[in-house]
Amino acid sequence: MSEIIRFDGVHKTFGDGPRAVHAVDDVTLTIGEGEIFGVIGYSGAGKSTLVRLINGLEPVTSGTLVVDGAEVSALGEKRLRSVRADIGMIFQQFNLFPSKTVAENVAYPLRVAGWDKARRDARVAELLDFVGLRDKAQVRPNKLSGGQKQRVGIARALAREPKILLADESTSALDPETTRDVLGLLRRVNAELGLTIVVITHEMDVVKYLCERVAVMERGRVVELGAVYDVFSRPQQEATRRFVGTSLRDRPSPEVLSRLAASHAGHLVTVGIQEDTGSSARLMRTLGEHRVDGAIVYGGITEIGERPFGSLTLALTGERAAIHQALAELRSFTDVQEYPELEELR
Repeated sequence: MSEIIRFDGVHKTFGDGPRAVHAVDDVTLTIGEGEIFGVIGYSGAGKSTLVRLINGLEPVTSGTLVVDGAEVSALGEKRLRSVRADIGMIFQQFNLFPSKTVAENVAYPLRVAGWDKARRDARVAELLDFVGLRDKAQVRPNKLSGGQKQRVGIARALAREPKILLADESTSALDPETTRDVLGLLRRVNAELGLTIVVITHEMDVVKYLCERVAVMERGRVVELGAVYDVFSRPQQEATRRFVGTSLRDRPSPEVLSRLAASHAGHLVTVGIQEDTGSSARLMRTLGEHRVDGAIVYGGITEIGERPFGSLTLALTGERAAIHQALAELRSFTDVQEYPELEELR
C-alpha cells in the first residue's frame, strides 16, 4: 500500500514561551492510500489540530508533512488551495447552510469551483443517489434527521471527487443506531470509491467498527500506533487502556470485586480472551484438564473484524496446587490477573 499522508517529526505549537501549547508534539506516522485510519484521543489530545494540519488550515510549526505527494508544510496559500481540492471534510455539527436545499448544499462546492449547471446537477443527483437522499433534494436541512444531515454532509464532502476524506467527530452528535448507519456509509465510500478516510474521534466503538489502523493521542503525542485489533487487545499505555475499559467494561472495578468476593467462595481471576487464545473454549478446556471448576462471574467480549477480544472474571474452585498449575498454563497464552488483596480479606 503506497502512502498518501506522511507526518515526520511534526510539531504544532500555539503561543510562545512558557505559555506555549504543544497541540501536536513530534508526531511521526504514515497513512496508506485507500486506508481507513483512526485517530483517537480525549478532548485536548490534539486530534482536531492534526486534521487541520492535513488540509492546511493550520501551518506546521516544524517537521515535514506530505499529503498526496505535496509537502504541505512548505506550501504557500495558493498551492494549498489546490491540495485542499482533493480533500473532503465532514463535521460533527454538519455545517449545512440552513437557507439552502439539500441539493443546493451539495452543489455549493461545485458552484465555487466553477462547474457549469448541467454538470453540477448531474453530480448532485449522482451523490444523492449514493447517500440515499434523492427524494430529499428540495428539502431544507431543518426538516432532516441528524443522520440525514450527516449524509448530506458526506455527499457535499464527496462533491469534487476528493482522494482523502477527513471525518472530525462526524458521529458524535448522533444516536447509536444512526451512528452505525453513517459508519456503514463511510465503509461504502472507502470500498466503492477508494477514498482514504481519516477518522478523528473520542469513541472507541467508531474505531472498532470502521478503522483498519489507529493512532492513540494524548497531550499532542501519538502514544500507541498500529492495527486496531493489536492496539486494543494488548494496550500498552494507560490512555489506551481507558478507552478499552470505557467501551468494553469487561474488568470489574474494586467495588464490584469486593461484592464478587463476598458472594463467591472461589479464587477470583480475570483472564484475557483474544484471537490467539483460541476463544473461551480453550480457557475452559485448560481448567478442565487440571480438574479446576471456573464459574464466570463477570466479563465482556467483543469483536474487531470478526476477531474476539475482552476478558472473563472467574471464581475458580479445586485443589490449590491444581489452580496454580492451571493459571501457569493460562499465562503461557494469555494474560491473567489475580487479586491477592481479596485473599487477605477472607
